[in-house]
Amino acid sequence: MFTDIGANLAHDSFDEDLVEVLERARENGVDRIVVTGSSVESNDRAHSLAGKHACLYCTAGVHPHHADDYDDTMHKRVREQMRRPAVRAAGECGLDYFRNYSAPDAQANAFSQQLDLAQEFGLPVFGHQRDAHDDFMKIVRPRLSGISRIVAHCFTADAHELDAYLAEDFYIGITGWI
Repeated sequence: MFTDIGANLAHDSFDEDLVEVLERARENGVDRIVVTGSSVESNDRAHSLAGKHACLYCTAGVHPHHADDYDDTMHKRVREQMRRPAVRAAGECGLDYFRNYSAPDAQANAFSQQLDLAQEFGLPVFGHQRDAHDDFMKIVRPRLSGISRIVAHCFTADAHELDAYLAEDFYIGITGWI
């Protein structure tokens, strides 16, 4: 059996056929699914779904696209969300300089604070990195001893970045991009 660690089932596009999606997953050997949280709102929705379906778990975090909004209030809310029993990882969090929907310094701040929460709660990290490898590693490396596991989710980079992640014992997310 397999575990899908990054399903965006909290998106409203699954509202009409979620039960069928879960059934097809089970029929194809996927017996556990971790629903990705990427904002305070989607974290709540992911957690709600996990409470309704025994095969679902969730993450709690703030995607770098929303980092400009990451303030003390949001940090406290994400901390509360990470305490939930269905939460299996911190994230989706990281850096995304490809789109830069949030300023790079805001992304670094939000990412750093979420990594600190991952350490506090002993959670693995569901990491997002796009066109920001060097900064991503500068933020992650000092914290690696306190993070149980980290996955480079939706990996699309080159062999250099792959080798760097593997050297630090990252897991690599294999997705439809492959």
